[in-house]
Amino acid sequence: MKNKIYYVSSEEMHDLKKKLRKKEDVFVVEIDGDFVQDKGEFLDIMTEEFKFPYSVTGFDGYLDWIRDLEWLKSEEYILIINNFGNFIKKDILLKKMIIEDIEEVVLPWWEKEVEDCMVEGKAKPFNVYLVD
Repeated sequence: MKNKIYYVSSEEMHDLKKKLRKKEDVFVVEIDGDFVQDKGEFLDIMTEEFKFPYSVTGFDGYLDWIRDLEWLKSEEYILIINNFGNFIKKDILLKKMIIEDIEEVVLPWWEKEVEDCMVEGKAKPFNVYLVD
């Protein structure tokens, strides 16, 4: 299993969603990049969509919760960011930092590190689709 970030077209995403509907135990979060323009909006939507037990106001809290997700009881996680070109378009450094955190912290955690760091931790697929 290799957790990845995929850059896809809206047509490719449409086909993928058809396949996802047939799978069980997959938790899908889909956000619209048009409506996420700053750190606060990103943290708020991630808190809401991933159902974090507590709101987060910083990236440390976000990274803690996104690497837990025990309350979701799912076997696979998918994050879809539609209109990725418009996602945090006025703060390129923030956008880059978020993608780097996903790529270097979140995805490796769910791919393997969870097994070494959590009691009864289980590696799970966690993939991200950036759609334009």
